[in-house]
Amino acid sequence: MNIFSNLNNKELSDFLDKTLNDYYDQAITENLSVNLNKDGIALINANYKKAASISIDFLDKEINNKIKLRLSGKKDIFSKLFPIKNSTLLDCTAGYGRDSYILRSMGFNVTMVENSPIMSLLLNDALKKLKLLNFKMYHGNSYDYLSHSEKYYDYIYIDFMFNKLKKNSLSSKNDETLKLISFQENNKDALIRLAIKKSNSRVVVKEPKNSLSNILKPEYTIKTKLLNFNIYKGNNG
Repeated sequence: MNIFSNLNNKELSDFLDKTLNDYYDQAITENLSVNLNKDGIALINANYKKAASISIDFLDKEINNKIKLRLSGKKDIFSKLFPIKNSTLLDCTAGYGRDSYILRSMGFNVTMVENSPIMSLLLNDALKKLKLLNFKMYHGNSYDYLSHSEKYYDYIYIDFMFNKLKKNSLSSKNDETLKLISFQENNKDALIRLAIKKSNSRVVVKEPKNSLSNILKPEYTIKTKLLNFNIYKGNNG
């Protein structure tokens, strides 16, 4: 993985060059690079005919249109999934932080955990640009975080990025890149069971409608056209 930077980011560039290339298999990241500049941090994926430049911007028009729609009460799946307003919520698989940012904007006290160092870098860069309350982010493994934390959350939210049944169906360049640089949870059921113990209300596990996953059986499922949200009652509810 290549790291490009201006002179002001030289120290960070040298650190990332060693750290990220120790983390990842070169065969996976040979066409990926990180660009550090005065405007922020971008991940460049050159696996496509036209390289994709990926960054996180919580002021993005599309994200904020979704927030307005949810706050209006129309087509709001999150209100069904997380009915107790102003509660605490742990997002175990933050990714690009899109769901967490929407939930935070709806009034939830959100904590994100992300295991990919590149995604954590992009998330931290995005958060630094905004002065956000009720929004925390940690880098690391969610199971380890829950194991060592004394905190309990009203809701715990998990998205394992399950494989879809239709293998010829490609997701967006952003999501395909996320799959390249993320570390999959080896024991999904163990994380779900631990999350249940640490939840005051419920655990929500998101997966595509035609997922190939074989996870712990939920108490029930809330469905949309494309997604299933598996619901598990928290032990402390």
